[in-house]
Amino acid sequence: MPRPRRTFFDWILKGYIVAEQPDVHLPIAVCCDGFFVTHTKDTVLLTPPEMCLPPYDPYRSPVPCMDMETPPVRMMRDPFVMKSNYISYMTHASWQEETRGACERSRKHTIPMIGGLIEAENTDAEILIVASGTAVSQGREAIRLLEDEGIRVGLVKVKTLRPWPGQEIREATKNAKHIFVPEFNVIGWLAQEVKATIPDNHRVIAGPHVAGGMTMPAEVIVEAIQKALGRHVTTLAGRGS
Repeated sequence: MPRPRRTFFDWILKGYIVAEQPDVHLPIAVCCDGFFVTHTKDTVLLTPPEMCLPPYDPYRSPVPCMDMETPPVRMMRDPFVMKSNYISYMTHASWQEETRGACERSRKHTIPMIGGLIEAENTDAEILIVASGTAVSQGREAIRLLEDEGIRVGLVKVKTLRPWPGQEIREATKNAKHIFVPEFNVIGWLAQEVKATIPDNHRVIAGPHVAGGMTMPAEVIVEAIQKALGRHVTTLAGRGS
């Protein structure tokens, strides 16, 4: 989940390269935060005209390409339009398994493309912020504010959701006693994923949360961490009065 507009642009191009690998061969979704990335303007350097994506060879596809020798009807290994609901359900289940498998097979291609599935800073700290997208920037600012108060906090930036960096997150969070997951949604899906990934998941504190399209001041994250540590908190609304 890229945050800067430049990264978003670059990752779309990299997504084509990964998606067209024969052992992946499924579209890749490059996601970004609505409003904070999609509704802003920035300068993006385009690739030079002489730079092209690697050519796609349809004959390396794991499914035969359609040509005069292989007509389309022969490609339907798992036709979903059948009278039997059982067969139809089993076909959809097999497609879901194939999608999950392709995500996992894309791991070895994705890691070198984006420099790893996570970025980690100060993972020896007892307090960690695990975030993705725009919440990473707010988390970094919160870390700076907490450092001024003598509280050391580390950061784990989650770059991809599928493939999910489970092993990397387990390693990065092994020393943490408190793991905060700020999110720009009210459900807390990232916190749920982290809880399902690491041992002793009582360490995970889901939040703070804001609804989609709302801002999350870094002070909100600071307050959540201070409350969890049992420190006196000056509410954001009362500051400056």
